[in-house]
Amino acid sequence: MAEEGSVYELEGLETQLQSLLSRHSSDELRADSKPFCSDFCKLVEEYTSRWQVPLPQLRILEIALCYFARASTSFTSNCDHVLHTLSSLALSVFELLLFFDLDDFHQEPLKQFTVTFQECHLALASYQNVHLLQVECLVQGGGPWASSVLQAILSESSLPQNEVDGCISSELPVFFELRVRYLLSCERVSEAMALAKCCARHPTAGQHLFFLQVYLTWLYKTSQHDRLRKEMDDFNGKDAVHIICSLECEEKDDLLLALSRSFLFQQLRRGDMYYLCDLVFIWSKLHSRLNTSKDALLEESHQLMLSATNVNSIFPFIRAILQELGEDGIQFCVELCANALESCLPCDVITKSLIYKTIAGLLPNDLEVSRACALLVFFLERTVEAYKMVYLLYMHPDQEYHVENNPIGNHVRFEMLQVLKKDLYFDPEFWNLIALRTNCLKLMSEKVVSAALEEIMEDKWIHNYCTKELGFRSSTSLCQKGSKGAAAKKRHHKEDRHHKDDTDTASKRLKVGPGKSS
Repeated sequence: MAEEGSVYELEGLETQLQSLLSRHSSDELRADSKPFCSDFCKLVEEYTSRWQVPLPQLRILEIALCYFARASTSFTSNCDHVLHTLSSLALSVFELLLFFDLDDFHQEPLKQFTVTFQECHLALASYQNVHLLQVECLVQGGGPWASSVLQAILSESSLPQNEVDGCISSELPVFFELRVRYLLSCERVSEAMALAKCCARHPTAGQHLFFLQVYLTWLYKTSQHDRLRKEMDDFNGKDAVHIICSLECEEKDDLLLALSRSFLFQQLRRGDMYYLCDLVFIWSKLHSRLNTSKDALLEESHQLMLSATNVNSIFPFIRAILQELGEDGIQFCVELCANALESCLPCDVITKSLIYKTIAGLLPNDLEVSRACALLVFFLERTVEAYKMVYLLYMHPDQEYHVENNPIGNHVRFEMLQVLKKDLYFDPEFWNLIALRTNCLKLMSEKVVSAALEEIMEDKWIHNYCTKELGFRSSTSLCQKGSKGAAAKKRHHKEDRHHKDDTDTASKRLKVGPGKSS
């Protein structure tokens, strides 16, 4: 009954393909092949989807290829739609051939399929389609698994590196990707990992990050953590973001979190700010999806920051902590700032000024902290605007500090103030406003003072400033400094997740894989 059904299906397919050819004249095909190619692909996908075993699907593709070769006499040779359809057919055929070994190619029905495929390839040779040419070579050579070097790679046999590289260079990366996916679907994990590892280390195929994703995932699942960290050393933040986002649909959140944590550790240790904001954002959102407790999130943040060698790395963590915990994360962020100021890490004037502004922004209702931060910013910047902020804050009446209204503990506030006061050129605590003004103006250059003397001395600006909120939150993102453009990108971890790749499987192959093949 199955054979009768198969024959009936194939007859129906041939009838519809013939009808499709009849509906499009040669002139129409020559002028615009897009409608024909679109209808052709839909028809082939419809028929292959009715089967979940490879042999009937392969027979459907064989017939489809014959009819497409017949129609190709009317196509122009440089038509993108024709080339895309040929690539789809070739990759779909290859995907099905993975189910057969070398012996199957010497027996029917694959023996007859080989003859038909070669005839179609000759008819379509003028298009020089690289995917079709590659499959034709593999069919002639006995199938996707015939190479003795490939078999040695799968069995992890010792081979000269030039032989391994030669084997992987002989095909486009997409063909090895389909092999790895097939092996994983068949639970032949050790073979899949051996092949993925060799491809990931190949100078050309290694640029196709799928292989690295598979390899790193396997290292994590087999608890080879030292090896995992070593492999991650060579990848920057952009690659890390791409790898994690690409794995989102295939792996669980706890594995993604572990990978993001490892990538973060390596990048913080290197002091690399490239795409750090994006990586920290993904890491924090994975914690959110896993409902990590506040204490666990803060403890992991603390451990990660211990490895940081760049002061600027505090800013993406401050942003992420505030987004996830709100007011509950303010104390931790203040401590991050204080630790950064006390650390021996290099810290330029712009970064230090931004840290002071961040502290004031975290504690906008603490007048003593805001005054200290404003003075410190003025000492660094020596600008008229910085002077005005100091003057305004010291014009404001003194406030009594109430610990119960403060989002940070009294001990944290005390220690943070001690850190701030270490950098003060003078402590104006017991000075009047005139003395403060005099000492600040002494620190400004004569050129700046002369240019803005009238503006400084007049009181008009005070009224304008009083309409603004006390304190000075930075108007720019905390992540902006040092991210080298990363903060201007969208932060959602599902975006920017795919590199443009000429061998992108999803855009090329038809959706014909039987069950486990895709």
